[in-house]
Amino acid sequence: MKRKIAIGVLLTVLLVVGVVVFCDQKVAYNANGRMYEDVDSIPHRKVGLILGTSPISTWNGHRNYYFDHRIKAGAELYKSGKVDWLVVSGGDYRNTENGYDEPVAMRDSLIKQGVDSAYIVLDYDGTRTLNSIAKMRDVYCQDSIIIISQKYHNERALYQARHLGIDAIGFNAKTPGKRTSWWRNRGREVLARVKLFIDVVQGLHPDIKESIVRDFTIVDTDILSVSHIRTKYGDLICLKPEMNGLNMDMVCGEIPSPNDDSIVLAFAGAFTGTEFDKGHSNVAGDHVAGGTRFKGYRCKRNTGAFTWSAKSGPRFIYRDYSSAFDNAAKEGGMGFAQEMMIHNGDKVSTTRPLGNRNVFRALCLDSDGKLALYESQGIVSFGNFIDALLSQGVKEALYTDMGQGWNYCFYRVNQSDKSPQYLHSTSLPYASNFITIKNEIGYDTY
Repeated sequence: MKRKIAIGVLLTVLLVVGVVVFCDQKVAYNANGRMYEDVDSIPHRKVGLILGTSPISTWNGHRNYYFDHRIKAGAELYKSGKVDWLVVSGGDYRNTENGYDEPVAMRDSLIKQGVDSAYIVLDYDGTRTLNSIAKMRDVYCQDSIIIISQKYHNERALYQARHLGIDAIGFNAKTPGKRTSWWRNRGREVLARVKLFIDVVQGLHPDIKESIVRDFTIVDTDILSVSHIRTKYGDLICLKPEMNGLNMDMVCGEIPSPNDDSIVLAFAGAFTGTEFDKGHSNVAGDHVAGGTRFKGYRCKRNTGAFTWSAKSGPRFIYRDYSSAFDNAAKEGGMGFAQEMMIHNGDKVSTTRPLGNRNVFRALCLDSDGKLALYESQGIVSFGNFIDALLSQGVKEALYTDMGQGWNYCFYRVNQSDKSPQYLHSTSLPYASNFITIKNEIGYDTY
């Protein structure tokens, strides 16, 4: 009896091993002659697909060199003219330990490598390789692509592409040399290939949630939207920059020039003192400009602050913001203090009387989690301005300096605009600080 059981177990093990080996070798054989490692030899395709991974390893929280090499490979293909567009496909795992927004991380890193952001498409359906490949066919209408990943991953992706009727070739990114990570990924890949054949047999359909079609021809895209909004508390104008690929900073001691066509949006930030030749000491409250923290004059009205860096993005802080400034400086970002109006979607106490009437402006975090600059259309009460923002679902609102001359603000809707548009075109002859959002990258990213 024991012998029969042992034989049965042995046969089962042999069968499982045989299935695993068959699947592994079948996928590898299918990729023969369809993978490249030299940029000069690979044929041109309109679209390259970079398969997603995180810049930080989910295993140990360390830097993920698989990510780095894929980014480098994609950038090389783009800069050499082998692809016109790059689709970065992954998932948003920010709510998990060591998790990242993979498409955004890939896009930002590609920009740092010299890829034009206008030619990068973010795909959030790439939680599985099957989804990434199928979307190229079913949504983006591409039947001929370059897939960019490590060799072992490309082999499986190419099999899936052929199964879906896509003429795909692979460009192999360098595989990191650390043996432990190689064996771990190789072992996972073997099991993934078995899963691939199970999916094929079962006729599993990809799970594609997004349906935005890109024709991969339009590159002159808007980088800022303008909305005119009517509320029962007063009308608003909203300027919302598309922060993807943009850099934000605080400029002290100079007035941004509208002739600088890299500036997408410029507006006054912190309050200003009366000693106009004192530079940073004439700014109300401590602040961060160009990655350096500066000490300003004390201002009791400053109940909150805003910081931004390429690594952490926008942050609104109520009350104790000193450590946030330290972090922004460490990350090469910016920050300024002002009067907080809305925090976590609720009104907060303000030093300015709610009955005060004027034209008001605030830097906000909108209902969609994006930065937005709101201004009242005409004179309203301060309380009504806050209520108008709340009616639009604003989560955070920080006052920005206003008044004759300090209401100076210009913006560009499209990256090709040489001449800006204005909210207010007349500036004071002096300046202590402005917040600028520019269409340039001056920071390191993974």
